[in-house]
Amino acid sequence: MRTWFSIFLCVGGSFCAAQSLRLEQVVSSVEAQYPLLLGAAKDVEAAQGEFTSSEGAFDLLWKNRVSSSALGFYDNQRFDSVLEKPLTIAGSSVFFGYRLGRGDFAVYDEKSLTLSQGEFRFGFELSLWRNRSIDRRRSNLEKSRLALTAAEASAVQARLDAVRSGSLRYWDWAAAGQRVVVFRGLLTTAEDRDRGLAERVRHGDLPEFERKDNERAILQRKSQLVSAERSLQQTAIELALFVRDPEGNPREPSEKELPAALPPPGPMALDLASDVKLALSQRPEFSRLAASREQMGVEADWADNQLLPRLDLQVAASRDIGSGSPTRAGTELEGSILLEIPLERRLARGRGDSARAMRDRTEAVERMTRDRVSAEVRDTHSALRAAKQRFEIALAESELARKLEQGERSRLDHGDSNILFVNLREQATADALVRELEALADYHKGIAQRLATIGELSVSSREASP
Repeated sequence: MRTWFSIFLCVGGSFCAAQSLRLEQVVSSVEAQYPLLLGAAKDVEAAQGEFTSSEGAFDLLWKNRVSSSALGFYDNQRFDSVLEKPLTIAGSSVFFGYRLGRGDFAVYDEKSLTLSQGEFRFGFELSLWRNRSIDRRRSNLEKSRLALTAAEASAVQARLDAVRSGSLRYWDWAAAGQRVVVFRGLLTTAEDRDRGLAERVRHGDLPEFERKDNERAILQRKSQLVSAERSLQQTAIELALFVRDPEGNPREPSEKELPAALPPPGPMALDLASDVKLALSQRPEFSRLAASREQMGVEADWADNQLLPRLDLQVAASRDIGSGSPTRAGTELEGSILLEIPLERRLARGRGDSARAMRDRTEAVERMTRDRVSAEVRDTHSALRAAKQRFEIALAESELARKLEQGERSRLDHGDSNILFVNLREQATADALVRELEALADYHKGIAQRLATIGELSVSSREASP
């Protein structure tokens, strides 16, 4: 239910606009135009580009070579064309080639000679030991995929932070606008009274001294109004960073866009255990840290792989077609095994140790982040409950202050009070109303904090009470 003050704002206040700026609009503007979010999106695009680049290590390659020996003792021409395709399985690759060799060749180079229509060949290479489970191409591909995951998590984090900041600035602005209403109404009351007091002084019905105190109150309230208007302008300038026009430029909201009243608190149904569970499963920091930890794991696996001997199997089949030497006719099948044993392996050991240390460090950061997030959720719940309690107390205080103010005016009308006491009662009511506004604004800011803390991305729920 609305307080009497909220009704006053909508009926007698100057900020009851037909088209007030809503929090949902601020959030939409943030998501569409906020520069830091656009920058985070570019980081994702860059990570996607790196991932595509890593996939390029497995691109099909076409190699061609033409050579000729026209001026030497042996006059020959050679053409060689090969298609190579690295595979993601067991460090393997396949190739398909064609070559043509014509002319005179030395005995030691007769292998370059082909039949008249050339030689077609096909084969594959397979890692049997080192590079079987992982190699540099596959490790780079996996690390770039994880980097893309981390960039996407960072973009989500940027969105959460931006929406939270925009929401906090929105409630600061809305509360500042209503504080202006309080002090503007307080000043109007004193100025209206001063005109009546001036008439009474002129008719000798009231000492000039009584009016002087009212003039003092007017000056005090003017000062309060100037401070409140300055606060409103400041919060509007800060909110403009999150409210942008279609061109992306900051747009400072006007007083006419202020909401008529801050929504009252809804039913409080907080579940700490559920929120902690949500935060630990939804917060993007954990996805980013997990991706970083896995990257270090991939690097450690690759380094350990480099400690192993290299044992590669290559099989190739070839067949010449056309006319020519009968020794070139028929199909040939050739197999070979390459054995390479690393004797000093300091490079691989050093990289492995470094990667494992970085992985362990990331695990420690993950543990600390879990503890910090759990603490943030508990603190948010505590702040929300305290803000609601403060609002309820401030609401009761403002209602009591208003009754006392009305009673003091009644006593003044009967000659049992004076202007000083009335001014004090009015100021006490205004102060209570400001405390009510601040508590209510803190409550709504607490909702924004809670949603960001648990990693909630829903826009529509940001205006709802938990």
